[in-house]
Amino acid sequence: MAIAYLGGAVLVVAALAKVMATWSQGWRTRRAAEPVDQALQERAAAAMAAVAERANAAAPATDVVAILGAPTGAADRGVGDGGLAVTRFRAGHTATVVFAQVALTGLSCAAVQSLAAHELAHVIRRARTSAAARYAWVLGYLALVLAGAGLTVTAVVAAPQLAGPAMLATMTAAVAFLALRVAFDRREEIAADLFAVDLMRDLDAAAELMRFYEDNVVRQLPEGVLGRVWARLERRWFASHPEPRARLAAMQRHLASEATDR
Repeated sequence: MAIAYLGGAVLVVAALAKVMATWSQGWRTRRAAEPVDQALQERAAAAMAAVAERANAAAPATDVVAILGAPTGAADRGVGDGGLAVTRFRAGHTATVVFAQVALTGLSCAAVQSLAAHELAHVIRRARTSAAARYAWVLGYLALVLAGAGLTVTAVVAAPQLAGPAMLATMTAAVAFLALRVAFDRREEIAADLFAVDLMRDLDAAAELMRFYEDNVVRQLPEGVLGRVWARLERRWFASHPEPRARLAAMQRHLASEATDR
């Protein structure tokens, strides 16, 4: 029973951490104190307008911030933990694609357009889904946790020896539910990548973007053995984005498959 409670506690922490990270992803964008060059704002808007015209879609609003998310703490990395760009959705407002300053200063024009095309894919795909569908997983997760909590409390009162296993089973199901959500997020990222490379037809630009992403966004593995093990576990099971190399390989296979079909 002690092992069951301990395992349940670990799963609760992991599940809550994932929920908080996912819930805050849309609103965690913040501005640094220093102003962003107006030329960068214009470059971001021009890149988005260019890819939207190629896709025959309405161009979303754009913005540029010094960093996205919180600083990573690495002196040689000018990005935050929010990445290179993020699409911000707010009820009653049009979607806004927010670029990190380093994406516009460190990438070629073609790679910036590849990044813009990726975010445009998120805008288009999001526009085709209902608000209820977007938040159904959150409601489902909360219902699952509440039902499990009620089951555990009932077990404590009626059959204490079953309380620990009930908690462990509930939390295992909750984490499995979140794992499905991560798998869905990764599928969405790959779909956006394929949309971008299909639209731009520029694998070199996509490769440049993925290399830049890996060098500046992907967290470096820590020195300690336990830290490295945990970092690899987090990448494998909790990261919403696939590894850059896997993303590039998917784009290469997609273009090769299209060439074969023709």
